[in-house]
Amino acid sequence: MRILGAAALVVGLVARAGAAWVVDGAGRCVREWTAASMGRGPTAMLEAPTAPFRTAAGVFTEMTPSPGAWGVPLCGLAFVGGLVDTVAWLGTGLADTLTGGYWEIAPREATVLGVTPLEPPFARRSPAAPPRDPCGRPLAS
Repeated sequence: MRILGAAALVVGLVARAGAAWVVDGAGRCVREWTAASMGRGPTAMLEAPTAPFRTAAGVFTEMTPSPGAWGVPLCGLAFVGGLVDTVAWLGTGLADTLTGGYWEIAPREATVLGVTPLEPPFARRSPAAPPRDPCGRPLAS
């Protein structure tokens, strides 16, 4: 019974992971540490083992143009890149756990629970959206 209670607590913390970006009285976008920030580290460590598989799947879903005949070798290469992400996410997740998520060390994609494919590091990037600040406001050109 204690294990179920602990599991529910961890899931509750992880589900709300992330610091809040807010606009202060002077109109500046500042990061506000919240209690939910403490879930960043555990979430990153939980997501770390999925990185190789998600990156390999990204070869077929995120790459433009389609990988075609090169799909299987690129999938293997992406899997190896995902192994590197696994090590990085474990390390940064541990750092975020120890600091309570205050410095947001773990990358954003590591702190979001999910199994959506990740874009491989060698994929051709699609045109970027206009830059925005962390509060979501468009940046001045």
